[in-house]
Amino acid sequence: MKKCILVPILLLAMGAAFAQTKPKTTVKQSVPELTRLITGTGLPYKMVNDSVAVIPYEGENIASYNVVVQKINDLYIVYTNLTEALPGKMDSTKYEYLLFQNNNFDIVKIGINADDNAVYLRADVYKASITTALLTRIIKQVANVTNIIVGDLK
Repeated sequence: MKKCILVPILLLAMGAAFAQTKPKTTVKQSVPELTRLITGTGLPYKMVNDSVAVIPYEGENIASYNVVVQKINDLYIVYTNLTEALPGKMDSTKYEYLLFQNNNFDIVKIGINADDNAVYLRADVYKASITTALLTRIIKQVANVTNIIVGDLK
């Protein structure tokens, strides 16, 4: 009778001894999509938060300026603030020139904020169509067009 009780206890003890412990799963921290895309461009940048990156630029006609990449829902907006780039020089006498410049560039467009009359040079692209190569091209075009327009308006 003791053998009958001893065998199940022994089997239970051996099963517990050889049981595999559940491996600890490592939690991969997800990299925000904007950070991943910006990193792939190879350009220097500073992340303001998960949805805004600032890329410093220097140009022939402007000492330094920032190109901002902002993710809003399913849209990426790449822009510079021309009013900040040309402090005190952006007024309604320049609007016609700026309007005509919209015809000269394929991706970049110029707009004026109704609240404070700030002039922005921007490009919008949908998340579904964005790649690192396309984002790099857009950032460089926004930077180059900013340099050209500032040179024309100085």
